[in-house]
Amino acid sequence: MNTITQIMKSLKSLLLIIALLGYTSSQAQSDYFSKIKPSKKLSVGLNLGLTNSYTDAPTNNTSSAFGLNVKYSVSHTVGLRMSYMAGSLKGDRSNTSESSGLNSFNFQNNFSTFDLSAVFTLGNISWLRNVRDLQYYSTLGLGIMSNNSTGEFGDPSEGSRSEYSESNVFVPFGVGLKYNLNEKFDIGLSTQFNFTFVDEIDAFNPNVIANKNNDNSNFTGISVAYKLGTDKNQTTHLDWINPVETIYNEITVINNNLKVLMQDTDGDGVGDYFDKNNETPEGIKTYGDGTAVDTDGDGLPDSNDKEIFSLVTDVDANGVAKDDDADGIPNALDAEPNSPAGAMVDSKGKAFEIKEYSAYNCDNVTLPTIMFDNGSSRISSSSYGALYTLAEKMRMCPSLSVTATGYTRSKSGERLAWKRANSIIDHLEANYGIERSRITTDYAADTDVDYASKRIDFSQSGN
Repeated sequence: MNTITQIMKSLKSLLLIIALLGYTSSQAQSDYFSKIKPSKKLSVGLNLGLTNSYTDAPTNNTSSAFGLNVKYSVSHTVGLRMSYMAGSLKGDRSNTSESSGLNSFNFQNNFSTFDLSAVFTLGNISWLRNVRDLQYYSTLGLGIMSNNSTGEFGDPSEGSRSEYSESNVFVPFGVGLKYNLNEKFDIGLSTQFNFTFVDEIDAFNPNVIANKNNDNSNFTGISVAYKLGTDKNQTTHLDWINPVETIYNEITVINNNLKVLMQDTDGDGVGDYFDKNNETPEGIKTYGDGTAVDTDGDGLPDSNDKEIFSLVTDVDANGVAKDDDADGIPNALDAEPNSPAGAMVDSKGKAFEIKEYSAYNCDNVTLPTIMFDNGSSRISSSSYGALYTLAEKMRMCPSLSVTATGYTRSKSGERLAWKRANSIIDHLEANYGIERSRITTDYAADTDVDYASKRIDFSQSGN
């Protein structure tokens, strides 16, 4: 009666401690990690392995046992496990150095145990890493051991047999490893030490100095567990959940995206994620979106454009402005796109005729405009006809003086305008003998003039 009372008090104390640990852990987690609520919490298992006894008959003591267990996971780190185990314990004193009368003693205990233990999943305590498929754990609990032990003595003075068939309390402590095979099964390897408070499980009860220590036992074996759950949509068991797993998954996604962002297939300096053209040829300059630079916006990259600074976007396959009548004025700016071949035209593409001196009105002379490329003071071949016309007018009107007006917005622009005007004066002097003194230069800052930064206008200044 006293033994049963002691067992019940011990079980109540153990259950209270386990309940408090489980409740505290589950409450702290359930408030913040609702993810664990629908997960599987039950599992049933089968154990099979070897037993060893630590008794007064210490040798030749290996035997076998098997058992069943049911586990309920209170949280992803704490669980409760009920276990039943049945097997045998053996021992022999024939090789001990004790008195000869007891040397031939041996026993066999066909036992069964029932225990309730707390399971602490040590491999899943930290939330700073992903859950691994291999976990380690420890157990601690309280149980009852039912004994059917028989011993035999070789010395007749001790009697031929001894027996012990009572139940006793024991404290199971174990450690183990388990591996997550899949959503249904776990396998494991564990060892459990059963500490008793009696010295009778080996049925060795002579009142001698050799019979002075409590008898204990050990079980080491393999286990298979089947995971149960009530929610068909939830396939994960609570033991294999890390509540912050989603954070690590998001970090993984971010890392993968960063790899995509850093990847540059065509080597143009723009990551593939932002690159609108992942096949840009090597060495081609690109914009921030990975498309090839097109300075004049004519749709042809500078690398293939023979006229990078086209005034218009209507260009041919080589990026050169289309000029159907070949008068030097692009179609988009040509007021007469069908001028006769070889005709003299003004800056707007309008054809005009060269008249004899007698027909000239030197009091009212129309003078041309000369266009230049961006940043250049070189006279283009398309302007030679206009300069020829200007020279003819000045030759036919010997008293005619003109002013060459360039447009500028800065000192550097004024310098460029001066160089353009002088290149025209040099051309007229060298090719047509026009005196330099008849041409003066001037500058204006009128930004409203069409193509002001590229032109030199001529106007009559004297007759």
